[in-house]
Order: sequence, then structure tokens, then C-alpha cells
Amino acid sequence: MSTVTYSADNLRSINTFESITGVDVRAAIIHNDEAYFVVPEDKAGMAIGKGGQTVSKVKRKLDRDIKIYEYSDNLGKFINSVVPTEIRGVDLEKGGEEVKIHVSERNKGQVVGRDGERIDTIREILSRTHGVDSVEID
Repeated sequence: MSTVTYSADNLRSINTFESITGVDVRAAIIHNDEAYFVVPEDKAGMAIGKGGQTVSKVKRKLDRDIKIYEYSDNLGKFINSVVPTEIRGVDLEKGGEEVKIHVSERNKGQVVGRDGERIDTIREILSRTHGVDSVEID
């Protein structure tokens, strides 16, 4: 896996998330209007808080939509939490460096997102957390 360098704004966002939620961030991707945080396994509930109160505070403070994903060493399990729809299957090739995610035809748009933004974010998250070089939707 490559080393990730965060900008000062990204570091502030991570620090804000951690101080409000009390949960460490394993990886983060901050876009203009969205922030994606990968938290340790079994910590998403704590980060979200009762009735979503904690994550709502983070959202207000960062002025961004917040997505929280629970990390798992099991790449297939992690992919299931990151992909926003039902998955038919996952093929891992080259020791998990290449991933092919199988979804129904009607759900492909949900995974790819407008102008490919969602799949680009999924690729970036999988690269940072598991060293995945290639993600394909089938």
C-alpha cells in the first residue's frame, strides 16, 4: 500500500470527526460536499450515535454529507459495506489487488454514480485500506 498524504483541511476534518465521535479514523476521503470515513470494526455505531446525533454534529461542523464505513480485514466483507447496493459476487484476483464486483444491471448506476464519482470513491477507499489497484463493475 502506498503512503497517503492529507492536506491541512483533510487533517482538520479527520480531527473534528475523531474529537466529536471519539472514534479513530483508519482512512478518510474528503470531497467538496462529502466526507468518507473508515472506522475500526464495530465502531460505526459509536460514530453515528444514538438516533444519528453524533454524526449529525460532525455533518454540521464540517458542512458536508458524512459517510461512515466499518473496516474489515476481510476484503469481501469490507466491499459489501462500501458498495451502496446488493452485490451478486466479488472476484478477487492477483491476491486481492484486482477486484471485480458483480451487481445487477439495474443497480450498476447506483454503484457507478453520476459521472463515475461513486465508483472513483470506492476505488480510492479500497486502494487506501487494502492496496487494491483495480476495481471493475460487472
